[in-house]
Amino acid sequence: MEPRGSLGDALARARLEREMTIEQVAAVTRVPIRYLVAIEAERFDVIPGRIYAKGFVKAFARSVGLCDRWAGEAITAAMAEKRPLVAA
Repeated sequence: MEPRGSLGDALARARLEREMTIEQVAAVTRVPIRYLVAIEAERFDVIPGRIYAKGFVKAFARSVGLCDRWAGEAITAAMAEKRPLVAA
């Protein structure tokens, strides 16, 4: 399933629809709770590195029944939007 809306909202909604706690998602994915909370809040700067962020988001998506390909594309787009500006 490919959801609509922002990445964090879609993951949180899917988790709640499956009646899963954040702790249950952490147990299934082995992703620390603090990073799952950051993902739902779209605080990707909290996660140490883009590769980890993408992997964590894809694992989160799979655990709540969402398409991990969609999640990978969504995290890439979300992080690109929040990229800090660099002076030329």
